[in-house]
Amino acid sequence: MKLASFHAKGRDRIGCLADDGQLVDFAAFRSLQDPPADMIALIRRGATILSEIAAELDRYEGPRFDPAQVEWHPPVRQPSKIVCVALNNRSLDKIKIKAPIDHPAFFLKPATALTGHRTPIRMKPQFGFAHPEPEIAVVVGERLCDATPDRAMAGVFGYSILNDVTSVGMREEDSFSLRYFRPDAATGDLVEGVAHTTYPGRYKASDTFAPMGPFLVTRDEVPDPADLAIRCLMDDQLVASDHSANYVWSVADAISHISQTMTLLPGDIVSMGTAVGGNLDDPSAPHIPGVTRCNINGYPGEIRIEIERLGTLVNTVSTVQS
Repeated sequence: MKLASFHAKGRDRIGCLADDGQLVDFAAFRSLQDPPADMIALIRRGATILSEIAAELDRYEGPRFDPAQVEWHPPVRQPSKIVCVALNNRSLDKIKIKAPIDHPAFFLKPATALTGHRTPIRMKPQFGFAHPEPEIAVVVGERLCDATPDRAMAGVFGYSILNDVTSVGMREEDSFSLRYFRPDAATGDLVEGVAHTTYPGRYKASDTFAPMGPFLVTRDEVPDPADLAIRCLMDDQLVASDHSANYVWSVADAISHISQTMTLLPGDIVSMGTAVGGNLDDPSAPHIPGVTRCNINGYPGEIRIEIERLGTLVNTVSTVQS
C-alpha cells in the first residue's frame, strides 16, 4: 500500500493511492473505527489498521483527489528523529582514509528539515555549493531498543525516498582543525597529531534539507530493500545511477546498531545513505557525474529521485534572500 500525507480542499489529510491512480482520504472510510489523525497514529496501530484499510478500499466509492492537484506533505511529518547513515556505499570505500569497520556511523536531522514531494528546497546564496543525495528512507513501526538485526527488520513499517540535501559551502565554514595529545601527555609534551572534524548541523539539517515522499510504501510491497535500483536526475541529466545492494550496512544491521545507543520510536526515519554515480578516481574521465559534483543552489530545474518500488520524488529549488 502507498500511504500519503497531503493537503486538499482546505484541510490536511492522510490516505493512500487507489488502483485508479487517485488519492483517497481515510477519514472518509465509513467502516474505519476512529480514523488516525496523522501518519504516526496510523503507524502505531500497525497491521490491524492496514487490514481494515485494505478491506474498505476494495469497496470504497467516496471522494478522490487528483495527485497533480494536491499539496504534498512528507509522509511522516513529525518524527521524533531522522537518523542518517553516513557514507554507506561500497563505491565510497576507495576514497575513505579512515572509517569505522565494524559498525555504521550516523547523524541526525530535525523534523523541520522535512518537506514534501513537489515542494521547493529553500536555498540562500550564502549556503554555497549544495548537492542532492538520493537515499532510501526506512520508517520504523515500533519501539526498538537494543534490537537484534532480526528484531530490527521485523520492526520496519515501510519505506520512502529521502533527499539528504548537503551544503558543501556550510560544511567548509563549520569545519575545525584541532591539535590533540596523547591521553597521558603532560603539559609541554609533543603534539601527537592534528584532527580535522566538522558537525552536520547547518550543512545537513537546515530547513527543507530532507525532501521526502511522495509515498510511505508498506513493507509488504518491498520484499528486499537490498534489491532496489536508484537514480537521480537533474531535469533530463542522469547524475547518479546505483543500487541498494551497494550499501555497506544493510537495513537490519543499520537499525540494530542505531538502537544500541538511541531508542527508535514509531514513525522515526532511518535514511540509508547516498547513491553514488560516476568514476570517483578520475574526475576528467567520461562518466555519469556523481551527485556530489552537482550544484543545486540556484538550479532552475527539477531534481528527481527514482527508486524502484517506491516511486519518484520531485523537488525544485527556491532561492531565499536573507
